Amino acid sequence: MGYRVGFASISGIVIDEHFGSARYWQIYNLDTEAHFVETRKTAAKCQGHCEGGFEHLLAVLNDCDAIFVLRIGEAAAAYMTAKGKRVFEAYGRIEDINAQLIGRGLLEETG
Repeated sequence: MGYRVGFASISGIVIDEHFGSARYWQIYNLDTEAHFVETRKTAAKCQGHCEGGFEHLLAVLNDCDAIFVLRIGEAAAAYMTAKGKRVFEAYGRIEDINAQLIGRGLLEETG
């Protein structure tokens, strides 16, 4: 089974945006390989600390199983997790992270 993953990234190369202020999301389908789907643009509504108003990001990422961000606050992480999204803080090249996710099966459901 494949997964759809969103990476908060302006550059499209590395994870370089915080969740609440992310303006660009790089969307990939992962199965035995990583397949770039599209870049999604969103309004960055949080400029610093933000305790709510994440619905617009959920709408943009609704079809994603997991998201990767540079940083995410506890309230935002709890909100996204409650909506069924797996949330990860990370920094690195999207290509490298995709390779690790596929090679190690890191998105596989655990029993």
